[in-house]
Amino acid sequence: MFTGIIEEVGHIKTIRSISGGKRFNISARTVCENTKKGDSIAVNGVCLTVTEIGTDNFWTEAVGETLKKTTIDEMKNGTAVNLERAMQLQDRLGGHI
Repeated sequence: MFTGIIEEVGHIKTIRSISGGKRFNISARTVCENTKKGDSIAVNGVCLTVTEIGTDNFWTEAVGETLKKTTIDEMKNGTAVNLERAMQLQDRLGGHI
């Protein structure tokens, strides 16, 4: 679940084609803190799963259906993206339910 409150603006560093979709490397610092492989991060409002994590970037993948139904396929290297980690049970809702 996401609150819709953006934590950070990241940038697309690398885009690679994969079987049935695309793989993205996104530069970020805040959302990488305490994030692990398998966690969800909303990228421009689209929930994507972290496949690799570093201290200042993460990798994620989008499959064909996600690319068709969102604006993720329009991203290019250098594109700024809004980032938000999934909520934890102890987090404040920030006025959104």
